[in-house]
Amino acid sequence: MNVGAPRLYVVLTYVPRRTPVPIGALGTVVFERGWYAYVGSAARARRARVARHLALDKPLRWHADYLFAAFPARRAWLVDDVAGECELAGALAALPGASRRPRRFGAGDCHCVGHLVSFARRPRRGDVACAAGQTSAVRAFRVCTSQS
Repeated sequence: MNVGAPRLYVVLTYVPRRTPVPIGALGTVVFERGWYAYVGSAARARRARVARHLALDKPLRWHADYLFAAFPARRAWLVDDVAGECELAGALAALPGASRRPRRFGAGDCHCVGHLVSFARRPRRGDVACAAGQTSAVRAFRVCTSQS
């Protein structure tokens, strides 16, 4: 991994039917049926950030929290050596059957279209790797549980 490169992640969820969901400052957003991939970054503690997205009980703070409270996350990938979350979201949205929606989702601190990408079919690790580029490392996120 390049020193100073963004530490990105992609969290996937499924919306089984057209559903309106209140998303904080964005207001109520109508999510169409389908798969949604949220692209995020964490300068530090990336594993903790992803684990938070996967947790069922948490305070609702970010746009993604509201989505994952309504439709729990199904899986996540850690992505290294990519320019940034805006670029990765754009590359994912360029895949066949994908688009960024709703506008501005997860993009409160930047000026891009948004960090949520909808898909007609379930994206796989290979899709994320393709969007990230050949030099990127894409690994499945595994929740570590300690056994007493």
